[in-house]
Amino acid sequence: MKKWMISAVVAMLALSACEKYETVKTVDTDFVRNYDKFWTLVDENYCFLGTKFNNDKNVDWKAVYDKWMPIIETEVENEYELFNIMGKSLDVLRDGHIWMISDFKVYANHEYYLRPDGETYYGDDYEPGLVTSNYLRTSEGDDDYKGDKVFRTRNGIIYGMIEKAGKKFAYIYYDDFSVEISDIDYQYIDPVVQEADAIILDIRENPGGNGALGLELAGHFMTEKTLVAYSTYKTGKGHDDFDELFELYSTPSKKYNWTNKQTALLTNRGVYSTANLFTCAMKHAPNVIQVGQITGGGGGMPMTHYLPNGWLVVFASNILLDVDKNHIEPGIAPDYEAEIGDFETTQEDGIVEKAIEELLKRI
Repeated sequence: MKKWMISAVVAMLALSACEKYETVKTVDTDFVRNYDKFWTLVDENYCFLGTKFNNDKNVDWKAVYDKWMPIIETEVENEYELFNIMGKSLDVLRDGHIWMISDFKVYANHEYYLRPDGETYYGDDYEPGLVTSNYLRTSEGDDDYKGDKVFRTRNGIIYGMIEKAGKKFAYIYYDDFSVEISDIDYQYIDPVVQEADAIILDIRENPGGNGALGLELAGHFMTEKTLVAYSTYKTGKGHDDFDELFELYSTPSKKYNWTNKQTALLTNRGVYSTANLFTCAMKHAPNVIQVGQITGGGGGMPMTHYLPNGWLVVFASNILLDVDKNHIEPGIAPDYEAEIGDFETTQEDGIVEKAIEELLKRI
């Protein structure tokens, strides 16, 4: 389970415990009424039922009800079976922003790791250690951390210098948009960037976090205030009842602006939620190319709902669109597709290699 989800689940379990304690006398454990409420909550509030991409077909949520309600009415004997059926119902939505929490089990959906064919999964097992061990300079036992001679870690951010083909590439790995890059962090990272000929910004396996931080980071690569996306919220019970579009902008950073550096943004299917929005924003940054795999998507903000029995169901109630008003829920496709490849044999990260190849053409 992703670390952002663990934190959210812990917090929600605490809330659930308080809620259960306060309302224990009025909890409704009837299986039929709970499933009916569960289905209705999703039907009226989940934002993608009218537009969800699922092998180019919209999700038939009514068919889910018709399949499972007769079984609940006649066969379900305990809450564990009910929970599992609700989980199977949610599986069809293939949305990583969906989870369900009871006092005995947590459901999470990781189907966004599927390839666009809806049948097979992306198989790259990315770890930042692949890059730090094989591309970045190391101290070789010297404790004197000077200049670009070693990679460093600040606030969970890994950065250092990759040297290849006579050029220097500032490498930055950022794996969590719930962690803010502070001004002090930039004071350490910026000198490496300024010395480099180009930047490799790696956000593979970044599950998201604070949307404002994503737009802020994109601002370091912008020359002017730029419209990068739209947001709209569910306002009614109908599948297509939404508010007017709200514009999302990325504003240039005045202190640490890196628009003069050719930049490769590395992505894979583990890039989700805010990281997906950040990738969408970076499509409008000059001198930036996206290399790797299509992102995992996650174009909605999770909202919490309660069932009569006290369980929590969390799913998205708003939609994010790109500037052409297309959904970013299915993910953002790279400019140059690549995979890690057989790292054990080659000792090379195929996505990093492709990024360097393309950057060399531009510097």
